Amino acid sequence: MSKGIAAFLTIRQKNFNTVVARYQNYWPNIVVDGYWFKPFTAGSITSNSSGGQQSFALEFGLQSSIEEVIDASAVNGYIYDCELKEFAPTQAGLPPGNLTTFARFLGEVLSASKTDQGITVEVGTSLDPVKAQAPPRRFTTTLVGEPPQL
Repeated sequence: MSKGIAAFLTIRQKNFNTVVARYQNYWPNIVVDGYWFKPFTAGSITSNSSGGQQSFALEFGLQSSIEEVIDASAVNGYIYDCELKEFAPTQAGLPPGNLTTFARFLGEVLSASKTDQGITVEVGTSLDPVKAQAPPRRFTTTLVGEPPQL
């Protein structure tokens, strides 16, 4: 028995309520549960016991629509939710009724690079889960009061 593996990518705004894009990379010209086909590869998802910061790579072909979404992601901090699903391929090549998620990765764009062949996006978290780290705040008199003057 053979198994197929497909990646399903959901790109959301930071509020998690607004979906910007949904892509799948296995069935060309077929929309699967609202996921449009885009040719991309998803890197491996790894985890470790110490909770260290991991990242995840996505590689897309050169398409202006993808480029626009990635540019907007970097500016607006969109959340990338990638699920790897396994299934038993059908004889007709159509999506099966049962897809099983075996790995999932959530993160935001850490970096992106473009070559003549495609666009590579590194997705992860900008916060380190091991060290004490908080989002940066602006130094204002409302937060800390009047600074001493010499």
